[in-house]
Amino acid sequence: MIVALTMISFFLDGILSKYILPTTIFLPLFTIVSLVIIYPYFNNNNFRYFRFIALVGLLYDIAYFNTLFYNFFIFIALGFIIGLLNYLLSNNLYTNLLTTIITIITYRIILFLMVLIFKNHTYLLSELLQSIYNSLVLNIIYCVIVYILTEVYSRKYKILRCK
Repeated sequence: MIVALTMISFFLDGILSKYILPTTIFLPLFTIVSLVIIYPYFNNNNFRYFRFIALVGLLYDIAYFNTLFYNFFIFIALGFIIGLLNYLLSNNLYTNLLTTIITIITYRIILFLMVLIFKNHTYLLSELLQSIYNSLVLNIIYCVIVYILTEVYSRKYKILRCK
């Protein structure tokens, strides 16, 4: 289920990014949402989780950014945030939504800082805030839908997850 959910999210990122304009309020970051949803299914095996998200980050780099190790390190940093929030909070829909929001904001801020540091592009703070807002709308809807589906699926097939 972990791999299937991540693959679906990964491909949906690519498909929707191709058809949705960057100026719309629906910017998909489904792969990052899937990192939040799948964390409890690793049952506190952080080594396996970080190895998995490092691989996903590397594939994300190759497929969508044409870079190497850019999102690899960002996904690992996001994994630490997701792990910390899951350690501090119980696992339910509301905390998954909060974790998704924090993760998306962190991802956008890291990308903003990378562009400021390594590119000769003037990137305004208003553009950062707009990209955060545009990313949150669709991804919160996706998080709710996927959380409910994985909850039903894991109960039906008795898939264990940490609480």
